[in-house]
Amino acid sequence: MKTYTVDNCPIQPVVDVISGKWTSLVLWEISQKHNHYGELKRQLGGISTRTLAVRLKMLEEQGIVSRNVFPTTPPTVEYVLTKKGLDLAPILYAMRDWSEKYDNTNL
Repeated sequence: MKTYTVDNCPIQPVVDVISGKWTSLVLWEISQKHNHYGELKRQLGGISTRTLAVRLKMLEEQGIVSRNVFPTTPPTVEYVLTKKGLDLAPILYAMRDWSEKYDNTNL
């Protein structure tokens, strides 16, 4: 049987992506079709503008979300899950299901 460490654990890359503060919530909201920056900011009550921008940039750099800018005044910015992000979405749904199953207690 193989021994795992943080360096070779097969789930660690996923944990690294979603474990940053607010990151899983940002992903969740985008997966729920809350795609515009202002809408994300409203849905994620309490997140700072800087933190939201940093999380979105990180997710974009990792190829999980795509940023689309529309030529309006002021510019409209929309974030959508890429193929890679869409492949991650079932993991988020499984986490939600597990949390609901255990009623968020004693986690």
